[in-house]
Amino acid sequence: MNRQATVIVLLSAVLEGCSSNKDSSEFPDVPKTAASAYDASTATARVFGSIRLDGTPEELNPPRVGGSKYCVQNKRFVNRQDVLLTEDGKLQNVIVFVRSGYEGRSYTTPTEPMFLDQQHCVYVPHVFTIMTNQKLTVRNSDDTFHNVHAMPAANPVVNLAQPTIGMENTITFPHRETPFRIGCDLHGWMSAWVGVFDHPFHTTSGETGTYELRLPPGRYEVAAWHEKYGERRMSVEVADKTETELNFSFSTKGGQ
Repeated sequence: MNRQATVIVLLSAVLEGCSSNKDSSEFPDVPKTAASAYDASTATARVFGSIRLDGTPEELNPPRVGGSKYCVQNKRFVNRQDVLLTEDGKLQNVIVFVRSGYEGRSYTTPTEPMFLDQQHCVYVPHVFTIMTNQKLTVRNSDDTFHNVHAMPAANPVVNLAQPTIGMENTITFPHRETPFRIGCDLHGWMSAWVGVFDHPFHTTSGETGTYELRLPPGRYEVAAWHEKYGERRMSVEVADKTETELNFSFSTKGGQ
């Protein structure tokens, strides 16, 4: 008879890199050996937790909105998104992903696309994750000219003009890559961050400051990445039908 095990891990993450530069968050090499495809929907181990910020973040001054009449008229919707906290102090917009331990399997690229929208001169969502070669549909829902300028290092640079409302473009990123910025050259405050992975074990803390991953049995290094506070990493070992709470903590002082 199987019994569901529950493991509670209440640890602060160890700082491996305190900045968002590429050197501090390079992926480990992945073995070249082929493996049978793994259906991620069959993973039964649940790893979950919250992201907290220790210390008092600096006050965020609203961005100076200009560049088009439309954006000026809608500036009440424009705010800084780089450091956003929930009412109980959890950190939003953190990318959480398995950094190592997923190797040795192959994974099928999802058929459903991800969506990135431009609404009231703001990218929605501000951070997101995607698999290699998964379609990303970028939409301009604003009645103004935007351009979509993705600035990766491992993938081709993307710079698309979207001059009319309702315009859409679909792009893909063929190579895994740590989070990189997507911006609009016409409206400098507009930014989004995307992490590209060659496996399905990634998510974000979204608006709640919490996350959940479903994993197959194994030992993993799990990372949490924030555009301002860098990356934290923790190790975890899971078995079938277990629940593991893995909480990450960032500091406004840049330390552990």
